[in-house]
Amino acid sequence: MDHASDLSLMAYLGIARERSTGPNGISGIKLHYYQFANLPKKMEVVEGFHGLTAPQIMSRLFPNAKYLWLKRRDKARQAISLRLASRSGEWWAIDGVAGDGAPRNTAAPEFDPDVIARIEQTLIGNDGKWQAYFDENGITPLVVHYEGLAADYAATIAKILKWLGVPNADAIDIPPSRLKRQSDARNEEWLARYTAGKKDRRSRRTPPGHANEADPFARAQKPLDWLPNAWQQWIGHSKLLKTSDEQIAEVLTGNGYCRAAVLAEVQKAALDPYLRGGMRTAQRMNKAASFLNIQGQLARLDSQSTRIERRKNLSRDEFRDRYYAANRPVIIQDLMTGWKAVTAWTPPYLKRIAGDSIVEVMTGRDANPDHERNGGKHRTEIRFADYIDMVHSGRVTNDYCMVANNRFFQRPEAQPFFQDLTAFAEYLNPAATRRHCFLWFGPAGTATPLHHEVSNILLAQVVGRRRYRLVPPAQWQYVYNNCGVFSDVDCERPDFGRHPKFRHATVVDVVVQPGEVLFMPVGWWHHVRALDVSMTVAFTNFAFPNHFAWE
Repeated sequence: MDHASDLSLMAYLGIARERSTGPNGISGIKLHYYQFANLPKKMEVVEGFHGLTAPQIMSRLFPNAKYLWLKRRDKARQAISLRLASRSGEWWAIDGVAGDGAPRNTAAPEFDPDVIARIEQTLIGNDGKWQAYFDENGITPLVVHYEGLAADYAATIAKILKWLGVPNADAIDIPPSRLKRQSDARNEEWLARYTAGKKDRRSRRTPPGHANEADPFARAQKPLDWLPNAWQQWIGHSKLLKTSDEQIAEVLTGNGYCRAAVLAEVQKAALDPYLRGGMRTAQRMNKAASFLNIQGQLARLDSQSTRIERRKNLSRDEFRDRYYAANRPVIIQDLMTGWKAVTAWTPPYLKRIAGDSIVEVMTGRDANPDHERNGGKHRTEIRFADYIDMVHSGRVTNDYCMVANNRFFQRPEAQPFFQDLTAFAEYLNPAATRRHCFLWFGPAGTATPLHHEVSNILLAQVVGRRRYRLVPPAQWQYVYNNCGVFSDVDCERPDFGRHPKFRHATVVDVVVQPGEVLFMPVGWWHHVRALDVSMTVAFTNFAFPNHFAWE
């Protein structure tokens, strides 16, 4: 995960639970027995978990857990599959899903009946340990056998859905599994050889040199001489961040990998010509990042850093020099004097002008925390009059909103609205107003998560109030910008366990009133919340250069 070094284990588990929870509220987590047995060691550093047993930890982490116990009757086949997967690195194959691109161990694996036997016994032993855990803790799991799942996938899934209490489980159309069978003739050949010699192996003692080997199941899951692609990428990422080799090795050995193999992989990364080229590029980027960080530190000395000025009678030259060129926000109070829109844009008036128009609205936002990043899934067409009724229904909600990219003002039927507003000729290019003018319209409660604009923008508040929380662009390292122009931080309820650096961000809080115009400079992070039914007109057609290159 991006910024994983900032996460505590508990914060990571919270994210895992959040990301794995579907719309029906059900979260599914897979846990092998060796992971379950290792929980006390993983959790002992977490406050309140030191000294607890694995069952005690599970009851605290997942108090409402229901256990679906997936097991396989044919342990010999399972042991062979596990052995082959651990040697090749091929753990799954799914129709329509490309692999991770990691190099595979293409060397033919050696048939070793003793290793297979030990894996088989470990699998049998783990089943016994799971059964003991369930019995001792009064847990009745739903037992699903692999053989039954493979034979009748749809019926097995339907059974699970009923057990989970999913409504109308009988009526759900269950598509075929996309998971492809990986066993082939080699599996069958190994099984025949293993079965034929099994009786003899039971009578033989453990071969010399094998008695002190690590648990074969854990070894198969985490081969000591083969780091998965995800860990190799993590090593490269850590090297670019100038993490020491010792710190890298400590993390990997803590996750069960042999120190010698880890150090060899780290050395391999250090000598990789592609990574060394990337490190040179990263050094130049770090130089730019350092300069931004310095600007952010110096900006804190400004007595005005925690407030936004409100100005009147602001000339073009002063606006350009003090705010536009200086990348500083400002609220201008006298620009909308004489705008008919401020008083005329009532529901009856809006309906009379364009009520029958079909407009694009973003709906279903409450069900998707990432609605802004997945806007294509939320576009809905509706009569403008019907949408006006929704907005003025009295609901306080973020579930629906008309956003800037709806292009409402570019529709012919919306042209009469331009007679109700006047472009700010002091700062804007009036000839380009209709192409660069946008409408935000939504109920109280409408919110836009923390993000930044890619150009400068004037936000004229026509109806209602909007609350803005702003963070200066030089403080980019505090806002966890993992995707496009969006931050991962919930600006209203920041989780400092998940985003600890956000503690250092300077958050400027301001409410823009009807009739006020906010200048939002390019790059400034801002979260927006409508306090009332809100209509905002945005302009980007400045008389000054307003096109910037972004990576």
